[in-house]
Amino acid sequence: MASSSAISQGSAPIQRNKAAEVNPQANHDKPQQPDVAFSMAQLWDGTAFIAQTAVVTFSLSLSGRLLTRPLTLFSWHPLSQLLGLFLLLQSVLVLQPTRTAGQKRVGQTVHAALNLASFAAFAAGFCAIYLNKERNAAAAGAASAAHFTTLHGALGATLTAMLAGQHVVGLTMWAAPALYGGEARARSVWKLHRVSGYVSLLLLLATFGTAAGTGFVRNALEIKSWVFYVPMALIAVGVLPRIHTSKLGFSTKKA
Repeated sequence: MASSSAISQGSAPIQRNKAAEVNPQANHDKPQQPDVAFSMAQLWDGTAFIAQTAVVTFSLSLSGRLLTRPLTLFSWHPLSQLLGLFLLLQSVLVLQPTRTAGQKRVGQTVHAALNLASFAAFAAGFCAIYLNKERNAAAAGAASAAHFTTLHGALGATLTAMLAGQHVVGLTMWAAPALYGGEARARSVWKLHRVSGYVSLLLLLATFGTAAGTGFVRNALEIKSWVFYVPMALIAVGVLPRIHTSKLGFSTKKA
């Protein structure tokens, strides 16, 4: 029985090859994607469409409101953070749909580039608000300004530190896995990197949510809180269902 089964299984590829020879057009009608094929359209697949629609509409509407006002040093804080949010979301989504080894390699390269760009934007926004407070304090005759005294400021500072560590670990794992004792050990650290990445994204959404309660948003821009809350919730709805729990080490099955 075993030999009979083996023969029947072994003959299957031969039969398929013969069928292809009889009807070669069947192979040409269906496009064949190489292992390295990677399409940026994957960024909009499935629930990602919800997240992308939310971040684009939110970023454009808030940027438009900001640009109708005179640009100041402070203006670069929200503008840079919006750019950072958009780029960071792309860096997360770009890895979620990868299937083959080739797609993962390309995805990781794009992921690293987007992360570097997003961190540059976040760092610029952080510097803008920090320097703006220092300048205002100096104009008022104070020795220095009080920083990170609000929930929004504290979350922002925590997030910036987390992202800095996240980027250092991610880049070194990708470029020099030997630093972690070899590729096998780096792979285990990679799972922690993924978990930390999703935690950072949720913290970023929370930080944007707390911005709705700042005096600038309420008094200067006169924007209702739901304009911040709804897009942040939709981004989470668009990202979280695409998580592969097996890649986080929580299960053996792919989500």
